[in-house]
Amino acid sequence: MLVRALWHFHEQTNPIPQRIVHGTTIEILRTIFPSLIPMFIAIPSFALLYSMDEVVVDPAITMKAIGHQWYRSAPLHEGD
Repeated sequence: MLVRALWHFHEQTNPIPQRIVHGTTIEILRTIFPSLIPMFIAIPSFALLYSMDEVVVDPAITMKAIGHQWYRSAPLHEGD
């Protein structure tokens, strides 16, 4: 890879580098298109999430969950 890079970017041997070496267009496309796919998935998901929040006005049951990190509790001190 180093020899190929030296060959393509050496000014005396190759004053005008090949077009395939400078693939700016393909790099832009390879960056933009994969980022568009999650956006197309997320937009309908947000709409569904917010519509579910508005449907339940008076829930029939509520639940309270309490958890401890690493199964231990840190003591609370008044002076700290």
